[in-house]
Amino acid sequence: MYLSFDVGGTKTKYSLIDKNGKILESGNFLTEDNKKIIFSNIEEIVKEFQKKRYSIEGLAFSMPGVIDVKKGYMITGGALHDLYNFAFKEELEKYLGIPVELENDVNCVALAEKWLGNAKECQNFICLTVGTGVGGAIYIDGKMVRGSKYAAGEFGFMITDRRENYEEASLSMSGSVRGGLIQAYSKRKGVNWKEITGERIFELAQLGDIVAIEIIEEFYNSLAYSIYNLAVSLNPEKILIGGEITKREDFIEKIEKKIQIIKKDVCPLEMPEIQRCKFLNDSGKIGAVYNFILNTTETI
Repeated sequence: MYLSFDVGGTKTKYSLIDKNGKILESGNFLTEDNKKIIFSNIEEIVKEFQKKRYSIEGLAFSMPGVIDVKKGYMITGGALHDLYNFAFKEELEKYLGIPVELENDVNCVALAEKWLGNAKECQNFICLTVGTGVGGAIYIDGKMVRGSKYAAGEFGFMITDRRENYEEASLSMSGSVRGGLIQAYSKRKGVNWKEITGERIFELAQLGDIVAIEIIEEFYNSLAYSIYNLAVSLNPEKILIGGEITKREDFIEKIEKKIQIIKKDVCPLEMPEIQRCKFLNDSGKIGAVYNFILNTTETI
């Protein structure tokens, strides 16, 4: 059995998962930006399962930030600043005496899709996660692409159009739920962005709110431009998109239509299939276990 943790900026989700990727038990705890507290919380969960007489073969982690997966070293840690430049694997193994493996969170999404999801038959695919920001992962010729500094797939830093403010033009702002929908709408309407949700903006659009309609159109455009650029750059078989917003029935259809419009005017190449990720909230945990299995059985 493996204990798998998906560590987020606000909450850490965990599950007991078997070697076939089956989830047996799950829970969560609040994430503190303090490595000692994080380790203490992990220890508590480990002891809880050991009391139930489960044999824990290893601890698998889906983590924010840039990860040196070979060393289990956190170069960055997203919103968790206490984990920057931290030998997470080495220190946690010393602390608990249990094998540890970790990987970037979106890479874990891609690994989950490759192992048990919509990319099982693919040798070349891309994952995007659309939420507070936009994350990415690249799988080429049957292997994860990590880059020279383990930062491949940071699609959120791509510039999507011409603006004076480059941050606002980045995909993590223009194509994310928080930046591309909530903050963009709030700025145009002069309201507090913390008092509105992406879901509400779609509801307002249905009611005829012109600003909401325009913001949603711009949001889809930013995603479509970026996905098109990735498609012609990397020529994947599939592009898989994750995040709660992908539950919208017309989400994939909207993206596909916009990409086809771009393609018609620019590119003779066939576009890859675009799908939702099979796994939502459990993706990181499932992918982290697959990463553990791969990392302890072969070189990746």
